[in-house]
Order: sequence, then structure tokens, then C-alpha cells
Amino acid sequence: MKKIFLLLNISFLMLQSCSPGSSDGNVTSSQVVGKWEINQVGSFTPGTVITNSTPLINFQFECPTYKDYCQFGSQGSFKLMSYDTSCAEGGGIGTYTKIDNIINIYQNNVFQVSWEIISLTSTTLKIKYPSPSTGTPDVIIVESFIKN
Repeated sequence: MKKIFLLLNISFLMLQSCSPGSSDGNVTSSQVVGKWEINQVGSFTPGTVITNSTPLINFQFECPTYKDYCQFGSQGSFKLMSYDTSCAEGGGIGTYTKIDNIINIYQNNVFQVSWEIISLTSTTLKIKYPSPSTGTPDVIIVESFIKN
């Protein structure tokens, strides 16, 4: 399942050298602010109905010392961090916008991916997004995070 998180990493980093230019619609932007450690993941065929109770599997961290995470800043900053088997850092930084239950991730002002919030509480965040993020998706990725 590390591959799923890496798909997000890859889509996030693909355009880095370019320059550019919950199902609850009442989720506030401040609720997403903080550091979120990935907890569970799943991939589904397009068209699958995904709800908060859709079963996921526990994320298998490759590094025994550090855990993969994403971090949302209060001023729109975004950081995605992953670690490989030698605990070397990977990931990237960028920005995000949140409107209703959609989080759009950007790097160098270039759109990377839209995450749809399935659920968001003070301690958990569950999102879904298509892969690839543009065109016809091959799979729908679901990730669940725990606030750290």
C-alpha cells in the first residue's frame, strides 16, 4: 500500500519544475489545519460507492523510525512527507485551498490533485481522489489519516 501513498507523492511532484501560473459541506478550513499521519489506505474501481464505513487496510510504513504524513498550515501551506526503507525523506511542499469538502493541492501554483473529504473530525481525516488526477481515473484512492 506504500505504492498508493507514493502515487500521491508522484502526482504532487510531477509538475514541481513548472511555474504558473467530509461529505459534510460545513467543514471549516481550520479543522484540517495540523499534521496528519497516514493510517489506512485502499484502492477501488471507479464507480465504487465509497462511504465513511468503506473498509480500508492498515498502512505499512517502510521506515521503522518515521511515519509518512501530510501537514496543512493555517495560511494555506501544505507539506507531504514520506520515508523509504532507508528512512530517506521524500515528498514536497506546496499550498492548498479548501472549499466545502474539497481540498485542492498545488505546487508552484500548479494544480496537482483534488481530495474529496469523506469525513473530518478533530482526530481523523478520510479523503478520496482519482488516480491519475487528470483524465479518466484507473482507480479511486482512499486514505485515512490520524491527527498527530
